[in-house]
Amino acid sequence: MSDVVALGDRIWMVGGPELVFAGAPMNTRMTVVRLENGALWIHSPIALTDVVTEFIESLGGDVCAIVAPNKFHHLWVADWRERFPEARVFAEADLKRKVAALEDAEDISDEAPALYRADVEQLIFSGNRLFQEAVFFHKPSRTLIFTDLMINLSADRAPLLARWFLAFEGVIYPHGGVPRLYRWLTSDKARARACVEQLLAWSPQNLVFSHGELFTGDPEAVLRREFGYLWGQSQVPE
Repeated sequence: MSDVVALGDRIWMVGGPELVFAGAPMNTRMTVVRLENGALWIHSPIALTDVVTEFIESLGGDVCAIVAPNKFHHLWVADWRERFPEARVFAEADLKRKVAALEDAEDISDEAPALYRADVEQLIFSGNRLFQEAVFFHKPSRTLIFTDLMINLSADRAPLLARWFLAFEGVIYPHGGVPRLYRWLTSDKARARACVEQLLAWSPQNLVFSHGELFTGDPEAVLRREFGYLWGQSQVPE
């Protein structure tokens, strides 16, 4: 598959279909981890096409965890759940309240469950009452996995009003990052700063998110630049 990128021996980014965000075309991307025991951990699943299914089967097909990390990322969870009924489904708390079909999903907390703790750590990036997101860290490849807290979209094919909105949000490639409205609406900055400090403590070497082009350069530098607003600075202080 041409839209699969390996980030290490046991972690892959897989591109999915385009959606529309604020009138602009937007790519989708999931992350697949093969755990130490060979089972597969699926972050923010994309459309389960024949091609995607073949890729999953090529990795052994033993899906043990399906992760829905925030209240917007659930479109294809039901399809994956039907195809892999033995998998455990984990969902962020606001999503469970929003989507009745996910009320029985397992909670995502600040502590990874035993099922995948040896490979993946996690935290709930909170501090914003309207939106929170589970962020994950794949330890073997040192990959930090965001969903919508980082966006870096090309605006080349976006209509004029959509380009204006993306520019307002500050998420246009190559200068995207944490959306401006999220920044403005983060009221508990102390809690959010604690989350950033944990992300930096993990010392990531790769940074992945679901929409747009990935950033080049040092992931720590990206984190310090994008979350500096929580300290009232252009950079997170050393």
